[in-house]
Amino acid sequence: MTTVFVSSTPFDLAVHRKRLSEEFTREAAAYFGATLTSALPETPIEDRLRLVRSAKAYIGVFGMVFGDVDASTGKSLIQLEYLEAQLYCIPTLIYLIDEDEHPILPKNVDTGIAAQWLADFKAQLSQSHDVRFFDSPDDLVAKIHNDLHRVLSPVKKAAPAAVPAPAPVTVAPVTVAAVVTPQAQAASLSTAAPEVAAPAVKKNAQRYLLTEPRFAFFKSKVLPVLPPDFDDAPLKDALELLLASNTLAAASSLARGATIPLEDAVEVIRKMELIIIDTIYKQKNGG
Repeated sequence: MTTVFVSSTPFDLAVHRKRLSEEFTREAAAYFGATLTSALPETPIEDRLRLVRSAKAYIGVFGMVFGDVDASTGKSLIQLEYLEAQLYCIPTLIYLIDEDEHPILPKNVDTGIAAQWLADFKAQLSQSHDVRFFDSPDDLVAKIHNDLHRVLSPVKKAAPAAVPAPAPVTVAPVTVAAVVTPQAQAASLSTAAPEVAAPAVKKNAQRYLLTEPRFAFFKSKVLPVLPPDFDDAPLKDALELLLASNTLAAASSLARGATIPLEDAVEVIRKMELIIIDTIYKQKNGG
């Protein structure tokens, strides 16, 4: 049975998740032979990512709450699920709450640093996908039902012997990380240092262009996890792709430059990403 992974924060979108489970699952099973699956709040990170990898399509539903944050990556659980889907090239549908039309309780709206993280994440999604906006649970169900044809029909018609996705890579900090709330994270953050602030991705951009000083800075940080004698040109290419959240392309570039298997390059890229996140956070704290 084909599975479709639905990613969302659980409490502010509880009604939406229930409507999808009650109404949409019957339609999906009838039309596509598909079932919906999602992670429970207590689901460990490694199990969440395993569910994403096993799905034939990924649906991201995002409201006004950033959700719990993984302490070792600085990313929310919904971000990690989304990035896993992109890493394994899983067909993706993105839905954002209509902030002008959808009724929203004040308790379901983040403020402060969590709100800024969510805004940045939504901006990235809007630049990378043809997002749809929903103004009610029923509107969301209807739009997903119409849109899923686009991503599941090719899956249904595909030959049985599909090309497998890259082998899953386990990164210890991710699989055993504690989860903290955005409010706890906010207490430790200050204004980002401009020289290493997380780069914004321009519309339709495929990479974040690095100046020579910035390249030298990031190279010095990721050097310990790189293959021996790695050339600057492919490293700069991989870093620019990684900083633009083009993770799979960064891994491919690294694999070509270092002449290593793609699976090994994926592991290196994920380690580089963790180092970059940690570097930015330390700069914010004046470290």
